[in-house]
This record gives sequence, C-alpha cells and structure tokens, in this order.
Amino acid sequence: MNELTYAILETDAETALPMEIVGWAVLGVSLLITVAWLFYLYR
Repeated sequence: MNELTYAILETDAETALPMEIVGWAVLGVSLLITVAWLFYLYR
C-alpha cells in the first residue's frame, strides 16, 4: 500500500494534478465501492 501511495505521489508530482482534485476523486471512488459492496452484501 505504501509503495502504491508513493507511486501515485510521484506521478502526481509529474502531472502536477491538484491534490484537492485527487482527494475528491479518491473519496468518490471509495464511496462508490462501499455502496456497491453494501448492495452486493444485502441484496
């Protein structure tokens, strides 16, 4: 996990993406996965 985070931070520095956008994207994906998992679990 740390290696993945390090790789993401490295590519982020190269592409110069705002951390705020990256943060919101990660949050959105996490919520989407959580909701999908809950629907799968309680269907």
